[in-house]
Amino acid sequence: MPGSNIFDLGDQFGVSSPFGDWLSESQQARAAEASRRAALLQNPAPTSNFKRLMFYGGATSSSHNNTFLDAANNVNRNYSVKAKKKEITAGGQQIVDAINKEGKGKIQSIDIFSHGGHQNLYFRKDTNGNYQDLYRTDSQEQAEGTGLWPFGDRNKYGADIGEIDYGVFTDSAKVEFHGCSTASVTTGNKGENFASTFSKYLTAAGKKKAVVVGHIESTNPNAHRTLSGSDYRHGTRRVYHGGKVLFLTRQEGRITATTINNYLSKKAQQGSSYDGTKEKTWK
Repeated sequence: MPGSNIFDLGDQFGVSSPFGDWLSESQQARAAEASRRAALLQNPAPTSNFKRLMFYGGATSSSHNNTFLDAANNVNRNYSVKAKKKEITAGGQQIVDAINKEGKGKIQSIDIFSHGGHQNLYFRKDTNGNYQDLYRTDSQEQAEGTGLWPFGDRNKYGADIGEIDYGVFTDSAKVEFHGCSTASVTTGNKGENFASTFSKYLTAAGKKKAVVVGHIESTNPNAHRTLSGSDYRHGTRRVYHGGKVLFLTRQEGRITATTINNYLSKKAQQGSSYDGTKEKTWK
């Protein structure tokens, strides 16, 4: 019966016996382990309260969607806090709605694996032939809509990034678009692109250390040198902070928080003289 023998106290309850010196080494070890387990029950190890989201797919080709999923799984292996993966089946509005459902200050990262360009993330049309893209601006969204105007939203199936509640992100959030050319700069778009505009919204929402990553050109999931499987984290990527280039990288794989913070610190030190277009991490 527990407690019937005072020498059993350490084993039964994980507490020190007044006769602890008389216990064998194995008994003392069991008593210590019991104490450790009891402490964990009273004070469980802290768990992270932030979230990572991943969106993949949305293409007409099933093989492309399988590649996007494979790439998402590869990135997820690098995260200690695993991401919640969502297949894109209803375009830009689905992504916006999923983001906005999260709590304030909860999202640490978002990775989107889809086709893209400097103005849009491109998704297949719905069964009625309506566009479902995620647009950089509302005017672009409305231009491709099919609804009645000016009586309402002309594009009920797409969405623009201005509809996102950026309060749901953490202060140091990282958003990465793994598709083509989301960070490309052309004469026509005057330096603005999908990634830079997204980063402006983050900064405007008070997310002082949040960054956005995008490719400057087309991407090939198999053109890397050091990675495994389908992976878009190679080639030249621009990292934006507050709508401006923070740095460029050709380093393959994950862009670490240490690297990002080093450039953020350098930018803070140099102030208005900082020129992120000249800051490059080539490897």
